[in-house]
Amino acid sequence: MSRAKGIYVIGTDTNVGKTVVCAGLTYLLESKEYNSCYFKPISSGGRETADGFISYDASFIKAVSGLNEDDEIINPFRYRTPVSPHLASEMEGLAVNKEIIRDRYSKLTEKYQYIVVEGCGGLAVPLSKDGYMQFQLIKELEIGCILVSRTTLGTINHTLLTLSFAKNTGISIKGIIFNGFSKGSVERDNIETIRRLSEVPVLSVVPKIEGINVEDKVLGELKSVFEKTIDIKELLANV
Repeated sequence: MSRAKGIYVIGTDTNVGKTVVCAGLTYLLESKEYNSCYFKPISSGGRETADGFISYDASFIKAVSGLNEDDEIINPFRYRTPVSPHLASEMEGLAVNKEIIRDRYSKLTEKYQYIVVEGCGGLAVPLSKDGYMQFQLIKELEIGCILVSRTTLGTINHTLLTLSFAKNTGISIKGIIFNGFSKGSVERDNIETIRRLSEVPVLSVVPKIEGINVEDKVLGELKSVFEKTIDIKELLANV
């Protein structure tokens, strides 16, 4: 389907830092002058502005990267309620339409060479009341995934379960980005254990970044940390 290289960023759980990672990747692509864009099919949580309702995630990405693209294209389904998409859509009376998502993504592939797609939580997240799942959308878009994982206690189980589910459902995990590393010995062992047991490439270990607030668009040291942590050319070669 895609004429561009899509990177679908998923998490092992909620609040693992997908938006921060997407912001960092989008910023690096933009700063290195790659023809790139961000795409958030479904968002939950945002605020009213003079220009209408915007999602926290998409507005944060724009603030970090300088991306200038219409929210109707890059974020077609925006819900106010910060819950799972299937519940938010039911509560707010706006059903997720996968054909609209595919159409918006297709339009972006005609305009951009690289697209960072931010998912909603993990692979087994229902996007609609009828049980349409996130992993099904990924398969239909025909793109590989980067998995964002914690470094703290519990990440071994969450990460290995996600990788196993991905394999069983035919999802290609191109690599893992560990987010929020604070240099503890347990965290180091978690990363090395997952590396050894999964045999999935570790693309980067991003340190904990203080001062970031997605809702208020406070960037902290995000840009400089990602510049030091990720070689975007090398990452693209692996995905």
